[in-house]
Amino acid sequence: MIASADPAASLVVIDDRPDLHVLMGRRLTTLRFAPGMIVFPGGAVDPEDFETVETESMINVEVPGMDRAAAAANLYAALRETKEEAGVWLGGGSPIDASRFPYVGHWITPESSPRRFDTRFFLARFSGGEVRADPDEFEDLWWARPVEILKRVESGELSAITPTLSFLTSLTQYRNVDKAFAGTRRGVTRRFLHDSVYF
Repeated sequence: MIASADPAASLVVIDDRPDLHVLMGRRLTTLRFAPGMIVFPGGAVDPEDFETVETESMINVEVPGMDRAAAAANLYAALRETKEEAGVWLGGGSPIDASRFPYVGHWITPESSPRRFDTRFFLARFSGGEVRADPDEFEDLWWARPVEILKRVESGELSAITPTLSFLTSLTQYRNVDKAFAGTRRGVTRRFLHDSVYF
């Protein structure tokens, strides 16, 4: 029997240090989903994510194929999970302006996976603060240039799931955060098996 895909959301967090770096986490090897894999912060969209003040007051939110409530809940979940897993809140004050977090992709876990997620991805500019890995989720959490991470994957030092590779590949074409955000406005779509990347 094929498991249904639970709604989930993830945040691709980037910063200039001084060139473009991305926040990357390596999951614990004991976890059921993607054990030991490198991923961006994120997780399941909870029913409570639809009912928070931040979700209900969110402005400028839009995700293709979703109504406003679902789109807002997905973005809030991505921000909440990033706070839980990396220790930083990037949403700012209330109301959250969703235009600061452009929607950049969608991936559904293949049917062969023991646990499946229907995940929306958003791009985020790092607004400062100390990142720290949640020990229940990550073995490690660090900043690196996308091309450096891809080289470590190619060498076999790191392992990655499809969307992580897709987004890292997309990010290698940008020298800084401003150019990456500008790329989301060009409407360029790159398609991969099981997912679409929009920047």
